[in-house]
Amino acid sequence: MKTLIACYSYSGHTLKVAEALKKAINADITQIETIKDKWYLFKLFDAIRGKKVPIKPCQTDLMSYQGLILCCPVWAGRTPAAINQYLLEIKNVKGKQFGVFVTSGGNRPQKATIQMREFLDKEGMQFLGQMRIITENVEKGNYGETFDFFAKKFV
Repeated sequence: MKTLIACYSYSGHTLKVAEALKKAINADITQIETIKDKWYLFKLFDAIRGKKVPIKPCQTDLMSYQGLILCCPVWAGRTPAAINQYLLEIKNVKGKQFGVFVTSGGNRPQKATIQMREFLDKEGMQFLGQMRIITENVEKGNYGETFDFFAKKFV
């Protein structure tokens, strides 16, 4: 399946996993970046309030793809504002398959995967799966069985 990985990464942890996933499933990757950078604490407040921020041009048209993997860090249990904006900008998604993955500093409850899934479900996409990788494991390069299981859904 031709898949696009759309990745927002603040510290590089999420991008590291996205690059490994790209190799594992032979996918394309697009980086989601904000036009104007903010101090981390302001980004955290934007995530809590569900805000959106302008993003740099990146691949948003899924016409030539069958699948999308959306990935980001979890901030205060929620999606970053750049992901919220990307969700509004993607097009030609109906009938496509998708998955989501997040990186986080711990195992506390989070709503980020639910937020992304609910939005894409409403757009007519078909959910294949989700994964969460803890930052400590990213730093060790230890993605575990969860990574392999998730990747197989997009081959």
